[in-house]
Amino acid sequence: MVCPKCHQDRAHRAHRKGIKEGLAGLFSRFPYRCHECSHRFLVYRYAPPVQTGPLTAAERDIVSTRLSMKRKRTRRVFLLYSSALLLFLVFLYYITRERTPQSD
Repeated sequence: MVCPKCHQDRAHRAHRKGIKEGLAGLFSRFPYRCHECSHRFLVYRYAPPVQTGPLTAAERDIVSTRLSMKRKRTRRVFLLYSSALLLFLVFLYYITRERTPQSD
């Protein structure tokens, strides 16, 4: 994580201090602290990482692997919820259909 004050790549997650940082955690903002200048700052959890320079080949591989894993996870979640919805609709169909009286 890059520090917004000194622009060094030495910031790391810090423990929450006080009510402000505790409440910020409810909104997906987490505290970070820089090793160089000891500056504390909040970062949105889902913010894209700050690019400090061109990507190396290893970093490009990592990014592509993470994207493919994210696509697979999204697809898996979509299939899970759609199959659950389909089963629920089939269940509702069998519960609500009219039953014909049986003749003996």
